Amino acid sequence: MPPALQRYLAILSLLSALAFYACAGDALAVVAPVAPAPGKTVVRVGLVIRNIVAIDEIKENWQVTGLLIAKWNDPTLKYRPRGRGQLYRDLPTTTWKPDLEFTNEDKTTDFRFVDFYVQPDGTVVYTQSFNATLSTELDLRRFPFDYQLLPVVVQARGDDIDRTILKPSSQPAAVPKRAYGSLAQWVPQSLTSYTGTVEGSASNATDVEFRLKVKRSPKPYIFKFIVPLLLLVIVSWVTFWLSHEEFKTKDQLGSAVSTLLIIVAFNYTATTLLPKTDYLTYIDALLFTSFVFVCISIGVIVGIHLVQINSSQQRALTARRIAGFVLPGAFLVAQIVLFFTFHIGG
Repeated sequence: MPPALQRYLAILSLLSALAFYACAGDALAVVAPVAPAPGKTVVRVGLVIRNIVAIDEIKENWQVTGLLIAKWNDPTLKYRPRGRGQLYRDLPTTTWKPDLEFTNEDKTTDFRFVDFYVQPDGTVVYTQSFNATLSTELDLRRFPFDYQLLPVVVQARGDDIDRTILKPSSQPAAVPKRAYGSLAQWVPQSLTSYTGTVEGSASNATDVEFRLKVKRSPKPYIFKFIVPLLLLVIVSWVTFWLSHEEFKTKDQLGSAVSTLLIIVAFNYTATTLLPKTDYLTYIDALLFTSFVFVCISIGVIVGIHLVQINSSQQRALTARRIAGFVLPGAFLVAQIVLFFTFHIGG
């Protein structure tokens, strides 16, 4: 056989072999079984609150800064520490991590990467800092003796909602231990966590809700609003306790009307400091009853004056002494009933 023909046959055999292996590889790729999708990953979610920036009682939202910590176990990332000091190993940002969000956010939350590492046993820790504005439903009926439960609802986002099972972290949640100047009237009490179900999820996806309990400090409102208001009401009764010879009906009526006008002006000024709600709060009820009792004092003064004209001086003095005890007693009972109605029944 000529050498040229031999070379031609060798090249043809080589090309045929390459074509056979290529077709066989494609066939194997087609019939090879698809790797099953990995199961759901249990992700433990923890929360550390650093600062409560603001609580808006009109918009019913609150601003908070803190850390969102997610932990899960990945056996494929286990490793042997080379030394006693190698307690963790940093992970590249391309490694899978759950995409989390706050479902009750009022504005888009600003998340910032903090840390991403794995421990020798395969425990992965992913930490993000956040600055969030979250919506909430405030109950101000007991104002200013109220407390609020401020929610932080954490949920997986996108495809991760079906890939993860969110659970609260086993470590206790952290709350700020000191009061900040911007929120001196609010004192953090506790931070609890609960597991819930994502509404509208076909796979019964879970979320984690943290509830921060904060209590209002009522001292500024007691000394700047409640005490002055009560003193104004007491002023309207002073004329019943003094000598009728020094305070005639005209003087009594002038004093009571002046007190009523002061309360009206006081109410007008205080509305800028009080929360605006579509329901009655304790402070609203206190203001209303104070206004009513001053009006009753004016009515009693007029009634005593009519008794003095149409009956006798003695009966008018007796009615005046009785009013000096009945009005304060009735006001005290009304305030006790009012307080327990809002703080126990409400």
